[in-house]
Amino acid sequence: FHRMVTVLRLRVGETVIFFDRKVYITATIESFTRKKQINVVITSIKQTKLLQPHITFLLPQLKRDDLETALYALAEVGVNSIQLVSTQKTSNQWSESRDNDRAQRILVAAAEQSKNFAYPELYAPISLIQALEHSHGLNATNIFFDYQGKYFFDVMQAIHNQKTEKLILLIGPEGDLTVEEKKMVLAKNFIFCALTPTIMRAVQAAALAAGLMRSLLR
Repeated sequence: FHRMVTVLRLRVGETVIFFDRKVYITATIESFTRKKQINVVITSIKQTKLLQPHITFLLPQLKRDDLETALYALAEVGVNSIQLVSTQKTSNQWSESRDNDRAQRILVAAAEQSKNFAYPELYAPISLIQALEHSHGLNATNIFFDYQGKYFFDVMQAIHNQKTEKLILLIGPEGDLTVEEKKMVLAKNFIFCALTPTIMRAVQAAALAAGLMRSLLR
């Protein structure tokens, strides 16, 4: 009630959308009551559309502000799932209760803004080794974004020709992955792909990588 009345400032006669990952409901506001209730008339109920190909993003645990920015951006551009990963250059300070609740609110806010009602599933942090082992058996196209990797559009052309249905995307943390970690990534058949010829901050790389993939592989 507070959000709809005070934050969004909705009024009688205006349209509102209620959603979860499965359905979204369009309704018209009919009245507000003194008991802080809102009466609405439902005008449509539709199934939430899942964007294809399915994109899983392996996101290193960044500093708090950068992590929240990255989560918002990934939800906004239509990533299907986000797996947080810990590397040798990240610190695991994730609190399942506190941080997960805040992260879910960020994902929902991004869904409201972008109208991507099938906002991503978020998974608690696991080690990079665990994430690589899991991704290895998913029959997906795996891409690690590294400034020394292959030319981006060459990689995109190959993926387009394969008509891939699943993508697993990985970026390094601030300071990048170590040499040993990159060897592990390469051993799990990840394609090394350069977004730009420059070194980007992790939060910027996450948004650019996911946005380009979703835009070019619709």
